[in-house]
Amino acid sequence: MPNVVLKCTHSGGSSVLRDLTSESTLQDLQTSVQNITQIEAASQKLKGGYPPKLINTSEKTALLSDLGIKSGDTVHVERGAPSSNTSSAPSSNLTPAPSSNGPSNPTPHHSTRERSAAPVSRSIVRKVVPADNSCLFASLGFLFQGDTGQSIATALRCVVGDIVLSCPEEFPDVLLGKKREEYVKWIQNSQIWGGGIELAALARHFATEIHVVDTQSLRIDKFGQDLGCSDKTYVIYDGIHYDPLYEPTPAGPVTVFLLHDSDIEAAAMLVAANAKKAHNYTDLANFTLKCGTCGLGIAGEQDARHHAKETGHQNFQEYN
Repeated sequence: MPNVVLKCTHSGGSSVLRDLTSESTLQDLQTSVQNITQIEAASQKLKGGYPPKLINTSEKTALLSDLGIKSGDTVHVERGAPSSNTSSAPSSNLTPAPSSNGPSNPTPHHSTRERSAAPVSRSIVRKVVPADNSCLFASLGFLFQGDTGQSIATALRCVVGDIVLSCPEEFPDVLLGKKREEYVKWIQNSQIWGGGIELAALARHFATEIHVVDTQSLRIDKFGQDLGCSDKTYVIYDGIHYDPLYEPTPAGPVTVFLLHDSDIEAAAMLVAANAKKAHNYTDLANFTLKCGTCGLGIAGEQDARHHAKETGHQNFQEYN
């Protein structure tokens, strides 16, 4: 049965829970939480979603899926009276979108604006995430969980592995470039970059199209188009680094939009056009890298791929 990997935040920091499955119950979750926080189940106040909402802890035999908790989600734990008078599932991005025809997966904060006949003045901004080898996972962590930390990146890598294992026809070995089981171990390495395969897997998991705006070509690549999704979200790609895009509002950042929202697409394209004008992109054919493992200087994407294949080194930084 599929594993359910969760990020657990608590007063002592954060941890990744890996011992749960799709058949796990609330009691199983609370036991796992107790093991890492030393907070007994009777004293656990659990919150989920973004922003966090109280989770009903009265029905111990309820499956995690019944509570709206899916692999890749974040559970916040506090010491206090258990939340027994709240609804069974957090009313947040952990509950499925009512209009979605896709699987029951987490859906983030939605824009409720409908497309109008006249152009609408909208703004969308770029949130810069750490320029490490997990920038894609950090970007999607922000868009779907409001979190850019390494723990959520690790959890999303595990989600990708689970999706690849459960959808062999969609992710055959020939597409992965290696045996499926080998790929699943490989993608857990925090030094491995994410790309198209991982975008496709996470679009499926979140039942949301992921639109990648390319700064250099001003092209939008769409992942999850065949899933029947009703929503979309945006990341911007400069040739080597991903950042999430969001719409600032008085209620907080909006990260997921209706699929037919052309106004927000125009706003995303404007961000990319301005970045291109400022030459804020990497020319993959001619850029220079330094291997963070051995210090070797490398010119261009092809040489970087060759060096990685020959040595197993994956930690590259761009330099001028």
